[in-house]
Amino acid sequence: MASSMDWGEYLKWLLQTKHKLHGRNMWRLGRRNYSLAFTPELALMEHTRKKEDILKSISNLCRFLDIKHDTYFHDEFLRWMRRKEVRWKSAKGAYANYSLAGIITLDQVVKRIAALPERYKVFSMFVLVSGLRTGESLLAYNCHQNLCNGEVIEMFWESRTKKANAVFCHPLLHKRAGRKLSYHTLHRNLHSRILGCQIRYLRKLNFTMVATKVDPLLAEFMQGRRGNISQRHYFLPIMSEHRKKWVDLWTPHISRVL
Repeated sequence: MASSMDWGEYLKWLLQTKHKLHGRNMWRLGRRNYSLAFTPELALMEHTRKKEDILKSISNLCRFLDIKHDTYFHDEFLRWMRRKEVRWKSAKGAYANYSLAGIITLDQVVKRIAALPERYKVFSMFVLVSGLRTGESLLAYNCHQNLCNGEVIEMFWESRTKKANAVFCHPLLHKRAGRKLSYHTLHRNLHSRILGCQIRYLRKLNFTMVATKVDPLLAEFMQGRRGNISQRHYFLPIMSEHRKKWVDLWTPHISRVL
């Protein structure tokens, strides 16, 4: 069925339901690898990030076919994965992420950032001190002038289970933010080989620092784990109370880089 499907229609569905870059990636991988579904080759493939992406692309393709043709390919695919003991993520990968937290320190990350070209230094520090997800950081950075009042960047974005509320803007970064960056060049220039860790790890470092050095409730709010737009009048005054402490926390690290 997949070999004769309308791939243009499938791409349109992906772009309507997912982030555009992720949707296009799932479309490309699905078109290239759909023939691996339910095969021993896929079941026995070494578990890598590539295999995880192939599994996701096939799963998305099954969902689309089920919606369009009232079939049950997705349920069958999940049952097949259980029978073959194929998992979405490897235990080794989970252990590596856990170990990373004890190996990579804030000082090591800041030292790596300091060696980057100027525009990526600024953006990397923006990601680190804001604690936003990578995609949220990029949008907030590129639209900085429209979102930031000089002290707080208010977003209150919501996408399914993920939220972005409001974060502080550090005065040392305020005038430097806003130089447009693209998602493609971002991942090429901030690859884990260059940064020393995946860029999303900066969000974890941020939460640890803010929760332990400033306020745990504030850390949860700024990372979108608590609160929403209806509670902004409760949380924004709390932010103003902690702003000086937050600025003092990050100033030494930003000064080392800029």
